[in-house]
Amino acid sequence: MKHLALILITTLMAFTLTAQPPEGGPHKRHHRPQPPKVEQMVSNLSAVQKKRLEAITNDCQQETDKLEKELNTVRQKIRSLMDQPGDQSEKLFPLIDRESQLQAQMAKTMYRVRQQIDRVLTDEQLTEFRSRLKADRKHRRFQQDPNAKPDNRKKQSRR
Repeated sequence: MKHLALILITTLMAFTLTAQPPEGGPHKRHHRPQPPKVEQMVSNLSAVQKKRLEAITNDCQQETDKLEKELNTVRQKIRSLMDQPGDQSEKLFPLIDRESQLQAQMAKTMYRVRQQIDRVLTDEQLTEFRSRLKADRKHRRFQQDPNAKPDNRKKQSRR
């Protein structure tokens, strides 16, 4: 069992040491989730809607700040343990599990925020918002890989 753990840790360390940060620097690697800027994507928001969206965004920002801070601490501990000699799996594996839990919490937070935003917008605003989000995703994907071609293929049905 210790032999297997040692092989796993050695493999993880090798990947960590040989992995190159993506272009644009190391900060691009862990993109921090942020609530969408609805005010910039949707026209004709009422004052009440703007106020509710601002509250939703502020709550989301506080939650993600807290999760991001803990996530950074956990990642620093993981890096520190990986640099130590010997079998650190008893300390390391729970930290890796915690890192995954924090990432899942962040994804859940962002999903809940999207649901709250959806409840604030009218049907027309929601349609505009979703089309702008889709266009924004395509734009960001193209910026990350300028050689990528837009996927215009229709999905084939399974028959």
